[in-house]
Amino acid sequence: MNLRRPVNTHLIEVRLRPEHADAEGTAALSLLKGHGLTGMRELRVSRLYELKGTLSANQVQQAARDLLCDSVTQEFRTIAPSAPALNGMNSWRVEVWLKSTVSDPVGETVREAVADMGLPKPDSVRCALVYRLSGRSTKAVIEKIFFKSLANPLIHRAVVA
Repeated sequence: MNLRRPVNTHLIEVRLRPEHADAEGTAALSLLKGHGLTGMRELRVSRLYELKGTLSANQVQQAARDLLCDSVTQEFRTIAPSAPALNGMNSWRVEVWLKSTVSDPVGETVREAVADMGLPKPDSVRCALVYRLSGRSTKAVIEKIFFKSLANPLIHRAVVA
């Protein structure tokens, strides 16, 4: 009889609180504008962690709160692992992940740290950067410019929504 709990996938997004300036976002926006994406007004960067394993929702919340998030300057939320709908012409979300064939050393470090907290060790942890853009563009233009500036198509996959 197999008593193993099913493997769950949990996504945790960690971002700066709105009242804090996003220097990384400002630098990324400048880079995108330099490559021709001139219709953007603002860009905010956050981190996304995909944890796969037998962790419960409460254990994921604990790992996010105590390990992944600086409660003074950052906030976190757990999100459903599904493809987000396209935002339209004025608001975009771009997730940049390492391809599954590329090792993720940050993910491995998080995986070990979760276990060091006394929580069940995740089967895997993958990390991504999330770019939230405000401004007018098209999906095709955003994809093209991201692969010129903020993502390497050899090692990254980008999801534009």
